[in-house]
Parts: sequence; structure tokens; C-alpha cells
Amino acid sequence: MPRAMDAIEALKERLGRERGLPLQTVRLTPVDAKELHLLESALGKVLPGSYLQFITRHGLFSATDARGCELARMLSPAEVLERHAWQKQFVEEGSFGDEEEELEAARREAAVRARLIPFQYVSYDVSDFYCFDMGLRRAEGLLIFQAYHDDFDLAPWLLDESPDVSACTFDFDEHLTWVLRECLNEGKWGR
Repeated sequence: MPRAMDAIEALKERLGRERGLPLQTVRLTPVDAKELHLLESALGKVLPGSYLQFITRHGLFSATDARGCELARMLSPAEVLERHAWQKQFVEEGSFGDEEEELEAARREAAVRARLIPFQYVSYDVSDFYCFDMGLRRAEGLLIFQAYHDDFDLAPWLLDESPDVSACTFDFDEHLTWVLRECLNEGKWGR
């Protein structure tokens, strides 16, 4: 599999040659070193090195369609912190019900949501993100998956003794190549 930057460069060349693609522009926006420092200071050394290297060297990836609508956009460091804080408050008291079993489900869901670090939009008009899960790590990095605004069952999945992560990735470069594929309507995000 090509590394993400190779795939982005190949896509830029393709956009110069081909017309009528669902993707119109690809942009990399530099990240201010101070913002990056604030992000690392706030979260500690939990973010995957491949993600930090990518945004440090290349910037934040975004892609737009022919109408100028964003198909993909990585969050700025300030937005990452804001959305991480939002995840911690995602589950409101009583959102699962008032019975003890429902309250326990809400507590478990809140604990899982507190582990999530949103770093890229899946959908802009609702709060759907690609997230790193600080609770699941492999040698390649943290688990990357799609968390939707109406997911209220992440805890049973992620707290399982061995959760099925076969449709997810731990590799940031693989994630970005999947995003490119989805933006081009050449396959869904995932395996």
C-alpha cells in the first residue's frame, strides 16, 4: 500500500490530467508549531507519531468536490482539543434511562467516549468524526475508526475482551489512503 503522501501526490497529478472526478481539489494547510505544541501539552504523548509527523511535515489534509463542498478535512489542533472535550460530555445523564442497568450503560459509554480523540470529519453537518481511541493501541498506532453522532453502543464494542476491529485500522497512512478512495467514490472507508 502506498504511503499517504505518495497517494496524495499521485492524486494531485491525476486531478491535473482527468476531468469529472468527484474530487476537485486537495489541499495541505500548514500547522502552526505553537498550536501543535498546545495539542501535545494538553493530551500528552498519546497521539500516533505517524499522525504528528504527517501534520508537522505536510499539514492538515482537506479535499473538496467540484461545488466546493468539503469531502474530507482534518481538524486543526484547537478543533481536536475542542472535539475531544465534547466527546467527554457526549453522554448526558439520563440519555440511556433511569434504571440502574441503563445508568451503568451510560457510565460505560461516557468512559469510552472520554478515550476518543476526533481528528477528522466524517460528516460536517453532524458531529461525526474519524477518531483515535487511546484505549486500543498496536505497534502501528492507536485504533482509528468512525464515530457517529448517534452511536450509543461504542462501549459494548470497544470494551469487549477482543473487539472486532477488522473494518478499522491502526495505521494513519492506511486511514488517509482509505479517505482518498472514499472521496473518489472508489470504495468505502475500511477494508
